Amino acid sequence: MKKGSQPKRGFTFIQRWFKRPDKKKIKWSEMYLALAGALHRLLVEGRRERSAAKRLHQDLPINALGEMKLEPGDIVYTPSSESTYYAGHMGIIGLDGKVYHVHPYGPVFADSLDWYLTRFYEGDRFIVFRSRLNEAGMKAAGWVQDHYKQVKFYRLQTNLHSIERNYCSKFIYQAYQFTSGLDLWSRKFTRMNQGYIYPFRIERSPELDVLGTFYK
Repeated sequence: MKKGSQPKRGFTFIQRWFKRPDKKKIKWSEMYLALAGALHRLLVEGRRERSAAKRLHQDLPINALGEMKLEPGDIVYTPSSESTYYAGHMGIIGLDGKVYHVHPYGPVFADSLDWYLTRFYEGDRFIVFRSRLNEAGMKAAGWVQDHYKQVKFYRLQTNLHSIERNYCSKFIYQAYQFTSGLDLWSRKFTRMNQGYIYPFRIERSPELDVLGTFYK
């Protein structure tokens, strides 16, 4: 072999990343998922694995959720996971039994429960909530069916009155707030109709009861 014909060595990980053979432009979404995944494994997965054994005695298999009789207004919540882009996701049961949820690829979907569950990965957890006021759930369910087509963009917007620009937890917050006046967020800044409605905050709402927890 001639001098200088040996393959170059010593490329760093970053060099290899930016000099891939296909020379394709790196997508920002890939970088986001890589970073979010690393943080998720560091901060979340370890804790989830440690608590998994504790949950085995209380969590039911996912098929039990499919057999469960859900009522209009019930909320199906999936905590942080890869399939939810590490942000969590939630949908609400409509009067027709479908799961209505605002999604980045939607911007809104009306899925059967079975199809909704296929959107998530093995290992994801599901928590089902029900309003403590039955009438509130029915009214919220009717509202989502009447207004879901008004959602035009998936946006993390602070205007809590905007339906056109929406996301999963904000849409559910609006369904209860606009029909029964229930504040699933219970934070002072909602009085100014500005802020972000995080899914994990709705999970902690005193206005909701937990019906069951399930593991896929």
